[in-house]
Amino acid sequence: MIPKPIHEITLDDLNALIGLVRESKTIEFKREMQAKTRDEVVKFLAAVSSFANTGGGDLLIGVEARAGLATAIPGVAFADVDAEQLRLSQLLATSVEPRLPRIDIEAIACGGNRHVLVIRAQQSWLAPHKVKTDERFYGRNSAGKYPLDVSELRTAFVLSDSVIERIRNFRNDRLIKIGGGEASVSLFDRPAMVIHVVPFSTYAAGRTVDVVEAAMTGHGHRVLPLPPGGPYGGEIARVNLDGFVTLTAPQGEMATAYAQLFRSGTIEGVKLLEHRDGRSYLFGPQFENVVVAAVKNYIAFLTQIEVGLPIFIFLSFCGMRGCYLRDAGAGPIGGTWYDRRPLKIDTIALPEVAVSSDPANVPVALRPLFNTVWNGFGEPGSPKYNQRGEWIGTA
Repeated sequence: MIPKPIHEITLDDLNALIGLVRESKTIEFKREMQAKTRDEVVKFLAAVSSFANTGGGDLLIGVEARAGLATAIPGVAFADVDAEQLRLSQLLATSVEPRLPRIDIEAIACGGNRHVLVIRAQQSWLAPHKVKTDERFYGRNSAGKYPLDVSELRTAFVLSDSVIERIRNFRNDRLIKIGGGEASVSLFDRPAMVIHVVPFSTYAAGRTVDVVEAAMTGHGHRVLPLPPGGPYGGEIARVNLDGFVTLTAPQGEMATAYAQLFRSGTIEGVKLLEHRDGRSYLFGPQFENVVVAAVKNYIAFLTQIEVGLPIFIFLSFCGMRGCYLRDAGAGPIGGTWYDRRPLKIDTIALPEVAVSSDPANVPVALRPLFNTVWNGFGEPGSPKYNQRGEWIGTA
């Protein structure tokens, strides 16, 4: 892989490969690659997916090589280079399963209306990816791409499943702590809505995030994880044992909402539910907007610190026994709202949803979770989507 962000690669960088860089586990050269006949399509998809299934890498189309050593940069005369980039992007999107989380394609002019296409596949934590055209999985070593055997496939699938299980266990442990009064900050004793946004890559790689660098050092217009429903104004931000937290505490040390950044890169957003008239309730007209806005904020932060896709999103509720859904569907009548039946369970831990595309369509990803919440109160689904399933909320 060329050691530069793909959008910063220049013709000089390509010329620097000549006579020095050989094909390897992370880079492959092709004089041209039509990717139009079935065999050509398989070779193209195998090359790109093999990078994603291992450590990531660059496929360079328009670079001549001899015995694997780059020898010239002739480029390819594409009739429409933009159309070719789009065609290859669509081919990768429709012919690899599961869909590759991120593929970047950059066209670098090399004179005479010729271009080199640099196709970069990051290591995928959704691996292994299958080429649907020939129903095979490909890996890569120093000699190039090769079909994965049964034992390698078994290892890849087990790794993926074990990482997801660790993430689920983390969420469950956090819900026990929050429900037992052991949240990251001191909270009022009320039902709470809990959001977890978890980057798969840090769990899979066993790496940590420098929370001070990530949250306290500016990156231009930096994004900070905010408490759900924020910014409220006057948030308190500080380093703590778990990592870095921003909290809303309008009444001294007791908080009503917080966002905790863990050293794994996981973000936990907690917001206490409303409590009035002697009862606690989830406010139907707003809670989905609050969740969507918070998740967008957390994904923007994770994008800023480049943890990569996929990202898992969890929505949970603690202390919900006896909690109502306060609905404004019919509007306020006589100064009151219509409260739908209370719940009879304490903890709601909804299934995770995964975001594996950039940019993420957060409302679409969260719709099944919102529908399930409304189902719990006896309603057919979330009113924040129209009949076509399109988001009509405000976040």
